[in-house]
Formats: sequence, C-alpha cells, structure tokens
Amino acid sequence: MRTTPDKGQQTRLGASHVPLACDDDCRFFREECQSQEGRPEGPLLKVSRGTTIYSHEQPAHFCYRLIEGAVRLYRVLPDGRRQILEICLPSETFGLETSDTYSATAEAIGEVIVLRCPRACIAELQDERPETRQAMLSMLSRGMCAAQDHVAMLGHQNARERVACYLLRLALGHEERPCVITLPMGRQDMADYLGLTIETTCRSLSDLKAARIITTPDRHRILIHNMEKLEAVAARS
Repeated sequence: MRTTPDKGQQTRLGASHVPLACDDDCRFFREECQSQEGRPEGPLLKVSRGTTIYSHEQPAHFCYRLIEGAVRLYRVLPDGRRQILEICLPSETFGLETSDTYSATAEAIGEVIVLRCPRACIAELQDERPETRQAMLSMLSRGMCAAQDHVAMLGHQNARERVACYLLRLALGHEERPCVITLPMGRQDMADYLGLTIETTCRSLSDLKAARIITTPDRHRILIHNMEKLEAVAARS
C-alpha cells in the first residue's frame, strides 16, 4: 500500500481545470483554488492509482473535492480485514471531519483529480460568510445521512438488494435508456463496500442479468435495461 502522495505520484494542475459545473455549496473550493494559484503545494492535484491521499487517524489538515475518478474510504479491522466505508464519486466531498484526525483512509481507485482545501481556510470563510457555514452544515448532514443509509443497507438488505441499491446510486443523473453506467471499482471493492464476498456479489449481478434487468458488456460497464424492476428489487427490504 502506498503512503501519502509524493512528488512522483501527484501532479499539480491549474485552477482552470476546475469544472464550471461545481455546485454553489462548494463555492469556497473554487475560491480557494483561485487564491492558491501559483503556490507549489496545491490545490488541484492529479493522484496516481493506488496512492493513499490520507491515512486513518492522520491529522486532518485538508478536505477534498473529487473532480475526476473514484476514491475509496476504508478502515482496516483488528483482524486485518478491510471495510470500505464509502466510494466517493466525482463532485463529492471527502475528508470533511468533525475531529482533528481523519476517520478513515482515502485511497485513489484509479487515477484521480482532487481539489484540496485547507481546513484553516474553511474556518476563516465560515467566520466571514454565513453562506459558507450553511454549506458546511449541509455537506456534513448529507454525509451523516449517507452513513446512516449504508448502515441500514448492511443491516436489513440481502445481497441482491444491496447490489441493486448501489447500481441505482451510480445511475443517478443518467437520463438515457438503457442507462449505461461505468463501475468505478472492481468486483472486490464492490463486495467490500457492500459487506459481501466477491462470489456473492458476482452471483447477485448474475441474478439481475438472468432477470433481464441488466447486462454487462464488459467488466467495467453495466447496462440497466429496466430501471423500474431494479428499483423494485432495491425496495424489497
């Protein structure tokens, strides 16, 4: 496992790379990116596949906005097993902690681009602008809701329902039919995140294919042919 990115594993990019579509509740990320333009330490970074962005219990000096790629947040259990707590997708924020240390390890699944913002800067903006404080509360609230949903999923849904729920999450915002989604991770990562074995995860995908709800042109793409049936599977718990 790699450690915090070194110079060979990260590349600094200019502020012009930040998509214009970043939503308003993360305005401070764009502003901080512009304020740091020209500084060698950041804030927009390209991170290599498998690189640890930060480690569990490391001092939480930065929070991050994912621009491209996917990031896994995980903890290593006492028996050595890995539990993936979240798979972060583009436009999502991670590393936003209520304590002084990170609650999980963040690792790039593939090559990713992240927008990094110092916590000190966010604290200053919260003091200066009420809208920034509200944005932070909104993001923390969404994070707590997502964590509660994940716990509920692990506690009450069977394997097929968990897989269906995750595919629906990946399909959010896709209007085309059939819906084509790209898996941001391999089957093992999906299994770890859903609290399943890789065999059970693959079997659940095969069940959805047998029901003609999805097809898998290759290992990284899934076509959802019947969104209503997939939603029905996810809602059975």
